[in-house]
Amino acid sequence: MSLVYEPQYIAPQASIEQKLKTVCSAQRERLAFIDFALYFLGEVTRKDVIDRFAVGHAATTRDFALYKEIAPDNLRLDMRSKKYHKQASFIPVFELDLQKTLATISLGYGDGFSGHQAFPVHCEAPTPLAVPRTPIMAVLCEAIYRHKLLEIEYISATSGKGTRVIAPHSLVDTGNRWHVRSYDRNNHQFMDVVCNRVISAQLIDVMPDTHEYANADQQWQTFVRLELVPHPKLRNPEAIEHDFEMQNGQIIIETRAALAGYLLRKWEVDCSKDGRLHEDLGYQLALANPQTLLQVSSATFSPGFRAI
Repeated sequence: MSLVYEPQYIAPQASIEQKLKTVCSAQRERLAFIDFALYFLGEVTRKDVIDRFAVGHAATTRDFALYKEIAPDNLRLDMRSKKYHKQASFIPVFELDLQKTLATISLGYGDGFSGHQAFPVHCEAPTPLAVPRTPIMAVLCEAIYRHKLLEIEYISATSGKGTRVIAPHSLVDTGNRWHVRSYDRNNHQFMDVVCNRVISAQLIDVMPDTHEYANADQQWQTFVRLELVPHPKLRNPEAIEHDFEMQNGQIIIETRAALAGYLLRKWEVDCSKDGRLHEDLGYQLALANPQTLLQVSSATFSPGFRAI
């Protein structure tokens, strides 16, 4: 049973690194959990480990003994409460991917198979409105993994319901919806197939042609540089600079051309020439180099952008 985050060991001493190399992956995961709980909750108990991983008392005792050996100054056992408390000298043993850690805080511990345990710190997040159906996502993933074609029944916002054959190569979460980047044989081009609009999908045991693979998707392989700045009409741009930890009043993002428009829409970046979206909608970010969107297919999703 895996944690949401993927721990990577910080090795201040070669001897500690060597010790962890001899540890099985299951025990390493439990050690990472102990480290995580101490870091974010300030305490951890044997019961926490037993409940999370369904292991026995003997195994848990060995886990804490090994963690104590690796990082003796990180925790102290309170004999009365049977809790291990984080010490002021605490230094995390494992490096955490913060985005995955925040997902753990928001969604709870879980592996997607046997459910999840709620994280003990209350956290609220907006309810997603568009959640793809599991059977559809399963077929899409299989087609991507096995490099196969798919015949799908699809509802297009422009042409309505129909059948098409696609060669999917990547899943994309835009923050508002999921789509699968695919070569569409009906339109003879790469496009974004919205997962929620796929009514049915059937695997075709045929490999895509050479021009249908991801390495032929020019918008996918091209990266563009987006220069985001506080909106010029803001009274106090320093607040936005602080929010995004900007350097020299800007933050530079490099992203695939196929995804640039979605990113700009998710972050509510004003891409208009006159900055009107701040006055109309309160946008706090602006795109300093809108000319970079002229060759970007996803630019149509960029707030306020006009090619002419």
